[in-house]
Amino acid sequence: MQTKETQFVEQILDKCEDLVLKPNPKGETPLHIAARYGHCSIAKLMIERAQANFPQDIENGIGADKKLIRATNHENDTALHEAVRYRHFKVVEMLLAMDPYHYYCANNANETPLYLASERRHSDTVSRMLEIMRSPAYGGPSDQTALHAAVINRHIRTARVLVENEHVRAAVKHKDKKGWVPLHYAAKIGHRRLTKLLLEQDENTAYMQDNQGSTALHIAAYCNHRSVMSMIIKYYPDCSEIVDNKGWNALHYAVNGYSYRATEKILRNLSLSNLYNEKDFDGNTPLHHMASSRCSTWKLVRHRRVDIRAINKQDQTALDVVFGLEDSDKAREKQLFIRILKRDGAKTNQRLDLKWKEPTEESRKLEFAPEAKQAHLIVATLIATVSFAAGFTLPGGTIPDGEHKGSPVLRHNASFKAFMLSNTISLVLSASAALIHLFSPLNNAVWTDQYLSAVAFSFTLVSVATMIVAFATGAYAVLGSSAIGNAVIVIALSYFLVFRHVLKERFGYNFRLQFTASVVASLLAFFNRLIRSNLYF
Repeated sequence: MQTKETQFVEQILDKCEDLVLKPNPKGETPLHIAARYGHCSIAKLMIERAQANFPQDIENGIGADKKLIRATNHENDTALHEAVRYRHFKVVEMLLAMDPYHYYCANNANETPLYLASERRHSDTVSRMLEIMRSPAYGGPSDQTALHAAVINRHIRTARVLVENEHVRAAVKHKDKKGWVPLHYAAKIGHRRLTKLLLEQDENTAYMQDNQGSTALHIAAYCNHRSVMSMIIKYYPDCSEIVDNKGWNALHYAVNGYSYRATEKILRNLSLSNLYNEKDFDGNTPLHHMASSRCSTWKLVRHRRVDIRAINKQDQTALDVVFGLEDSDKAREKQLFIRILKRDGAKTNQRLDLKWKEPTEESRKLEFAPEAKQAHLIVATLIATVSFAAGFTLPGGTIPDGEHKGSPVLRHNASFKAFMLSNTISLVLSASAALIHLFSPLNNAVWTDQYLSAVAFSFTLVSVATMIVAFATGAYAVLGSSAIGNAVIVIALSYFLVFRHVLKERFGYNFRLQFTASVVASLLAFFNRLIRSNLYF
């Protein structure tokens, strides 16, 4: 049964049958428009009218219907391109059924209909196109294929449909402009199932290198995808022997990608021990790269099979490389790396006539600008105010009458006792920090001002932490071991994850050691100099 729209189009074509083949200023035929908006019945009507009203093209040996289906606009898009792009499945099926032998070429953007369907994750459309088309084109932009698009978009179903087709299966080994086969992209995104699917089609892809000489194993190591890396190594262990155009192996890539877990995975696999000290074309081992990239994977330094005194072509050990770095923003990480390397027996190359400067105590100090100290004073004052108020607004209230009138209701509760203790610590430390900041402008000596500021800073940090503990324990004392009470405890104590992250960002990978060392050094040096100079408050 025809719709009103179909009847209307039919009436127009009865009066002017030439319109079915007339393009608009963009080169689009009416079939392009019908396919774009999914009007399957209208599209079919126009194809049938073209077949009935126009003779066969004797020169090309095709009828007007197929000529209409294959017509392209100024972007070289056919009606099938339009139907696929806007996911009109019935139109796609109808167009392919009427011209199944046509080899649909790419448009001006190098997109074939099959590539468009794959890129848009239309697995049903891809499957139906491969069932009907006798010789499908599957190319795309940048020399990629429909299989590249499916892998990049993480669509395992579309990828499986593509590799099951005998014509498209060859795309498994097809390289794009970067020299990447689909397996490279599967390794980059860390998709284990896609990686397995592609390797099952052709195991040689595990050994294929891109324009830079990188294999899928290199990419997985650089991107810290341990599962993909482990799969490739398990089934194709000799892949680990491949190096890129710079002589980098998988461990070089893991270190340069800051891939801590991938690096540790390689170090735990003794069958890959040949990678530990392998040198690139500049003579740099993975440890040299670790030194220059500041990848804080200390297991590489401490591994018994890693040669920490290996020398590159510039006669540098890893410790030499660290000493040569001049990035002031990473000064703390540099000092920590030097200490760890020296502790594990690293030496500078004696053949280099250079004098290295050891990190001084001054370089480890925290430094505070006047604006920072003012902000710290405000924070310390606010914490002291809140803690003081909480000390007199007791959780659970007080006993209104009787022998213990005025005593806390929860005075025997362990959580209440923890609340009082942590709140008192918070009050004392924040008040002490505020007092130190208050008197800091009276100090004439620069060292005194800096050490006092460091002490006040540490007091403020601890007071913030104990304030959170006070809130958590006070709330738990009132709510008890209920669902809401446990939830409050978990949410409140999650603050320490933020606290840990902030300290790690400020003090580097081994932030506990650095922060503790800074605070302790500040306290000891301050009191030592205070006694020696006979300064009294």
